[in-house]
Amino acid sequence: MNLKTYHRLKHAPKLNRRPRYDERMVQVELEDIAVSGDENQFLVLLRAPKGELLPIHIDSMQAISIAAGRSSEPLERPLTHDLMTSVLNMLDATVVRVEITDLIEGTFYAMLVLERSGVHFDVDARPSDAIALAVRSKAPIFVAEHVIELSALRDDFGSEGGAEA
Repeated sequence: MNLKTYHRLKHAPKLNRRPRYDERMVQVELEDIAVSGDENQFLVLLRAPKGELLPIHIDSMQAISIAAGRSSEPLERPLTHDLMTSVLNMLDATVVRVEITDLIEGTFYAMLVLERSGVHFDVDARPSDAIALAVRSKAPIFVAEHVIELSALRDDFGSEGGAEA
């Protein structure tokens, strides 16, 4: 067994989990996609109702796909998330919501909640893929409260005039 397999098995009970039944989910809005000055790092920025800003690192292709999904301009060829949206439509399934459920050792975890014929399906997904599908389907995005508490930035301006992170 290699180290990667061992790590996955060791953390298997924690991975890919739905929030506990008593865990609160908070609906967030996709604020923006931030790009570093050297254009090598991208962040998707999610805004919570109390003003918190949740940054999630994504790669350049995911940033392009999310931006394309938000845009009204059609692309010459469909991206992977456009293909997935088409397949879901052909199967008469809809994206009900996206849930960012956990943050473990710096890695965010998410679920797509799909519905077909009145039956809900939870599908494990990377947050960037889930968000790319959410923007295409106009599905709401939710984040577990504990994830916001662990990683969100707060715009709390004190008397010193600085922001608290």
